[in-house]
Amino acid sequence: MSDTPRDRQHVYLERVGKPLPFSRRGGGGPEPVERDRARHAARLEAALTQAVKASLGQRDPAMQVGLQGTYLDFEFASRDAAKDLLKSLDSKRPGMNLASVHQDDGTGTVRATVAITDAWIPRLTQKITDYRDKETRGGNPQNAPLITNIEGIRHAALLSIFVGDRSRLPPPNESIWWEIWIRRDTREEFTELARRAELNVSSTTLTFPDREILLVEGTMDTLSRIFVNSLMMTEVRLALDTPSAFINMRNDEQVEWSDEAAQRLLPPDPMVRSSVLILDSGVNRSHPLIAPYLDPKHWDAWHPAWGPDDMARYEGHGTAMAGLALHGDLEGFLKATTHMQHNHVLESVKILPPAGANPKHLYGRITQDAVLQMEAINPEHWRVTCLAVTAIDDAKGGRPTAWSAAIDQLASGADDEPQRLIVVSAGNSQPTTKDVLGNYLDFADLSQVHSPAQAWNALTVGAYTERTNVVDARYAHWSLVAPFGDLSPTSSTSQSWHEQWPIKPDVVLEGGNLIANAAMAAHAPHSDVRLLTTDFDLPTAQFREFGDTSAAAALASQMAARLASANPHYWPETVRGMLVHSADWTDAMKGHRVHPPLSGNRLLLRRYGYGVPNLDRALQSASNDLTMVIQDSLRPFKFEDGRTKTNQMNIHRFPWSSLDLTALEGIEMELRVTLSYFIEPNPSERGFIQRFRYASHGLRFAVKGPLETEETFKARIQHESLPDEGAGIRDAGNEYWELGPKLRTSGSLHSDRWRGDIASLQRCESILIYPVSGWWREKRGGTPEYWDRDARYSLMVSLRAPETDIDIYTPIATALTVPVEIEN
Repeated sequence: MSDTPRDRQHVYLERVGKPLPFSRRGGGGPEPVERDRARHAARLEAALTQAVKASLGQRDPAMQVGLQGTYLDFEFASRDAAKDLLKSLDSKRPGMNLASVHQDDGTGTVRATVAITDAWIPRLTQKITDYRDKETRGGNPQNAPLITNIEGIRHAALLSIFVGDRSRLPPPNESIWWEIWIRRDTREEFTELARRAELNVSSTTLTFPDREILLVEGTMDTLSRIFVNSLMMTEVRLALDTPSAFINMRNDEQVEWSDEAAQRLLPPDPMVRSSVLILDSGVNRSHPLIAPYLDPKHWDAWHPAWGPDDMARYEGHGTAMAGLALHGDLEGFLKATTHMQHNHVLESVKILPPAGANPKHLYGRITQDAVLQMEAINPEHWRVTCLAVTAIDDAKGGRPTAWSAAIDQLASGADDEPQRLIVVSAGNSQPTTKDVLGNYLDFADLSQVHSPAQAWNALTVGAYTERTNVVDARYAHWSLVAPFGDLSPTSSTSQSWHEQWPIKPDVVLEGGNLIANAAMAAHAPHSDVRLLTTDFDLPTAQFREFGDTSAAAALASQMAARLASANPHYWPETVRGMLVHSADWTDAMKGHRVHPPLSGNRLLLRRYGYGVPNLDRALQSASNDLTMVIQDSLRPFKFEDGRTKTNQMNIHRFPWSSLDLTALEGIEMELRVTLSYFIEPNPSERGFIQRFRYASHGLRFAVKGPLETEETFKARIQHESLPDEGAGIRDAGNEYWELGPKLRTSGSLHSDRWRGDIASLQRCESILIYPVSGWWREKRGGTPEYWDRDARYSLMVSLRAPETDIDIYTPIATALTVPVEIEN
């Protein structure tokens, strides 16, 4: 059967979800551990007394600012024991405040660092005493769930709130730059203490709902003095000031083709309102294949003294990105004979300095400033921001950094800002020759996605390759590292991340290949297996080779801009979701699937994301492949009876019954559902416990099972216990799904495929979008600006009958009262 032409518009629907009341019954807390009450209470009382005494002995009257108290470390045997109990160690009042939570991946032990004022120490002591001496009406010890599960209490040191690899810490008396995370609204107090301690505090800050992040220059010894004399600090991290820009690319030739190609490049239509903003090393605007599409007014630098031009220091990385973001791989355009006019333009803000680095500023703030800077210059455009500058960060496991949280905040629309689409490269691994001569995928699976690509709201792009043809006779005895359709040799993955963090990369695009020679013990890039793009150093060359995840991110940005230009009514969440919705794993990727299916699909997701996006599929439907694009919102929470509760879910119904059951009998149908939304971040090391989630809220989708009535479907979602944000919910008829709820619910982008017969499909006509908890709900006090908010989402639903030419588009579109439009 020949491919059915994609000549029909997607069915676009807005605000069609029917709201329904929604409430959940949560799971119970952990069972108390059996203990000798008197002995356990005595041990904890002694430990608490010793910890407070140690704290008092370290205080310096000259350094005391604000509330005085003690940082205590509480140890729990496991995450399950800690998750629900840490709420008891925190208060909406400043008396007892949870600062940081760490889990030992080896032992499973959880350590919680809590800041407790002197006035609240007696209250904690009383909890222990009541556990020893009093009983509940049911005959159990008072406070048993909390007290029995505490393994130990000790005085906390500065290292208790350090996040990262301790082996990278400097000597205690060496002055370096640090990220200091403090409780919100304590910056003036901290700055005063820093002045007394003669620390250098950058004026650049990042502000989140519970935290402010400062950049501070000083020694560990001096920071420890502040730590023991105040209760403001919550986390300390190394300030990584040199990002990796993936710039080891060499120049290509073919200078004489540039003028001919430039003559065929038509200027953009004056009405173009779609753009790609490059945040990088600058762009050489004088390149003839860039100049018509980069207005001088939209060509800038974060620091005015830097100038907007690209630099030899970074080997023209920004100009290479710009060429791909505008043209894609240049080889096709150079060999063509037709004219070209693009439906998007370029913008550029240089964020890398001509000399030195940016040690006095947070890269998250620089990124935010650069985007706001271009928005002020050019406010009318539907903008895709492309960032291929990343850092090999020591925040492992996918947990947020200040930079990734700043990306999430920028994209989220927090504080009445617009939502934004930000494309970030996953970051490159650095394999040795030994790695690439062996199974290079093993090395890739250990190479974690770089910061800030763990951002939930970003479209994170890894690299795969179809470049497997080396024609250079000089390299006849060299071999290709990656086979056709598999991961590029330098792409990073989230294979080793904790399950609570998002699936990254989201998609993969062409990033080129490497070649290797075992006899010579060498490996290298080669222009035969790389992409062609614009060079910055015009006296030397017009074109150059390029690759890796930078190239993949530039291609994804071009794809997103083209999709946004064709659909200016799409939200950023929708464009991100449509690229994922159109993606699929290649045959080479599917060949790595292992059994059982849950483990095999997890491997594919964490290595390749959802696969390679297909722009044709993202842009248009076919008669046997219909896509419905829905933009909607719901209000996830409400404040009632003195507490915040879940509030609303939306039901979407689809007219599968309009299809001809007889004509489609025996044909496998494929239903794909993708849900895309943005969260508002609240970063801290408390993120895995229930009340202090990183995300403001979560949304999930569920599809009615073939054997369910709509009422039993709604009841299943209403009453299912939800111990871990929906990971336990199983769609009725779960065997039809490729991934299932356990795999697809990480992050804020969820996609899955259902396959089955037409009779089963027609009984699955309803999809529910429902909320799960987040800090909008769990933040105490019921503050209206948190719980009283709508959460918008994009829902993409595709139905395919890939084995037949039967028209399924027309009956469904007609049932939805959407006119059928076929392009000539």
